[in-house]
Amino acid sequence: MKLKNKIILLILFLLTLTAIILAIFMPFNSRLSNLDFYIFDSNDNYHYEKNEKLEFYVNDTLAIKGRKLIWHFGNGDTITRNHNVEYAYKKAGKYLITLDVDKRYKISKYIKIISSQEKRAIDSIPKIHSVDEGYVGEELVFSSEGPGIDTWYWEFGETGTVDAYEQQVIYVYATPGNYDIKLKTNTTEYPISHRIKILPRFEKVEDIVAVDSLSLAEEDIRKRLQAIANANVSDKKVFHKNINYIRKKYICDEVNQVVVVVNDSKYNDLYSYCQGLHYLDTRRNQNVTINKVELDTFNCFKKIKVAQSILK
Repeated sequence: MKLKNKIILLILFLLTLTAIILAIFMPFNSRLSNLDFYIFDSNDNYHYEKNEKLEFYVNDTLAIKGRKLIWHFGNGDTITRNHNVEYAYKKAGKYLITLDVDKRYKISKYIKIISSQEKRAIDSIPKIHSVDEGYVGEELVFSSEGPGIDTWYWEFGETGTVDAYEQQVIYVYATPGNYDIKLKTNTTEYPISHRIKILPRFEKVEDIVAVDSLSLAEEDIRKRLQAIANANVSDKKVFHKNINYIRKKYICDEVNQVVVVVNDSKYNDLYSYCQGLHYLDTRRNQNVTINKVELDTFNCFKKIKVAQSILK
């Protein structure tokens, strides 16, 4: 009987101890489960460069209020400071950044720091802006961007020779089919290419349907971008839900391969643009209104024009 009582007491003791441990640690972890940090480059070109001042921001300042934060930058350097810090890497490479909260909760992510030579190489690659699908007889617009380019040799795959020599050109296909567009410039060793599908000439009724479909897609994406802009900075679910929706329904490549033209003057890839809407503009206490969205095509688009206004 005594042994049985001892076993019961031991079990009760272990259960009590477990409850105490859970009471101490579970609230801590649950409060920090949505904690994250974001990295912004000071020159806003979305490259993390050697010797560039980088800004590190925590998404939820209330969750870390009164806590001790230690930033580990993956190269032996650390900074002990509450939430936001600035840091510049002296060497190019890949680093694991870790945010340590009270030595009990850690968040880690990798960052790649590039040299000036790598940056020039990345930025110097020309890009072709074009639709992926068109019709026989339709005037299709093709353009290219990239630093240092002063000569363009366009081959649209139909004639077997060079068809145009300007940065932005219009071409009309005479025959349906799949074509590989090639662009050779003074900065490329070999041509860059873009594949396009040309459909048979369409009737007027189909034209109306296509325009309506494009308008619906533009309004759908406008609402998704507005939802990203309106969401609280700590609400990552809204960000990922809407950007994944756009990617799965309208995009055939990676999100960072889609070009966004903002107010006809600034350029971003779509992923970086959505990050800016959700995190950067919110951080600066700005309210963004997405006024209009224009697509080059509603299926597998690679370029999107956004008209937006900002209320500070």
